Amino acid sequence: MSDASKIINRSESNNYISGRKIFLLDELTTTSCAELIGNISNMVDELRWTTIDTEHISQITNPYILPQKHDQVIDIYINSGGGWLNTTKSIMTLLNIARAKGTIIRTTVMGTAASCASLIAIQGTPGFRIMYDQAYNLIHYGRSTYSVDKIDEIGRVAKYEREMRDSFNAPYLQYTNLTKHDLSKYQRTEFGNIPACECLEKNICDWILTADGRFISRDQHQR
Repeated sequence: MSDASKIINRSESNNYISGRKIFLLDELTTTSCAELIGNISNMVDELRWTTIDTEHISQITNPYILPQKHDQVIDIYINSGGGWLNTTKSIMTLLNIARAKGTIIRTTVMGTAASCASLIAIQGTPGFRIMYDQAYNLIHYGRSTYSVDKIDEIGRVAKYEREMRDSFNAPYLQYTNLTKHDLSKYQRTEFGNIPACECLEKNICDWILTADGRFISRDQHQR
């Protein structure tokens, strides 16, 4: 079967899957990701259980060139302004299952990884999170989708929103070097857009891909 015949849902949404490549190029909503999530689930079910040679992987100089034995890779290409948290969590859960099976999750931010898309970008396998040099990451802050018309509902909604905020802050604390203070700073609008070079410093990504095709690692950037 050709890759073209494997493309799912492209006519309805710019979020689609082709083989083991996932393209997130639109808002991440229930409508735009419904078929996508189903097809990611099917793909993850078909993955075999394997292991990653972390010592060998740590020595690579080009994250797109891997030893032959590491052939189980899911690529995620991101240029998205974000979307709905519950939709994003479904995708993140499936990626966690794939990682548990020993699959390399390689994320590439081509332009914008904003809000919910930012959460997916940081969830790539360590050493395989790439950003184009002109790309940026916008830390997810969230917004309320509830309309409260009773006074006694305000407290319950506020409590729920705080719990949701804590739940989407947790991946940043787990997968990056961001602190709670950093998150508070970046979630303020005036500091929201984090350029690729700063993402590299904060362990939000592992490589910058320059316009002339060079890969810059964190160590190289800090020299």
